[in-house]
Amino acid sequence: MKYFLDLSDVTDRDELYDAIEDQLPVPNYFGRNLDALYDDLSEVIDDCTLIVKNFEEFAEIDPQYFKKFKHTLKDLMLEIPDFSVKFSSDDEESEEDDEDYDNGDESEYDASGDDYSDPDDNYGDSDGYDKMDVNE
Repeated sequence: MKYFLDLSDVTDRDELYDAIEDQLPVPNYFGRNLDALYDDLSEVIDDCTLIVKNFEEFAEIDPQYFKKFKHTLKDLMLEIPDFSVKFSSDDEESEEDDEDYDNGDESEYDASGDDYSDPDDNYGDSDGYDKMDVNE
């Protein structure tokens, strides 16, 4: 099964959570934070792929929060072996840079568990997320 999360109109955190509530199988009582996203999705997803589309604008506007969002999804992939995430742009035309994500990799947190201050890591493929062409 595939779920699509289209972030094309997302420019802030409230809009991110609106998109999540509209497009993903989260309960009506979804807490609109990353902990709730992890908890709620871990209960309802299994054997599926989440394709996050058109994420670039939000990633540029709030790169630190976008990185936290990505790490939440990465933690879900570590917890649920048959769950995978791909980040995609509608204008991507090539799959040459595709990399498979290894669900066995460790998360990249500091000792406090919440420092995402690396300015070079916002939405590049350096953390191993799959990129794909949505026109497949």
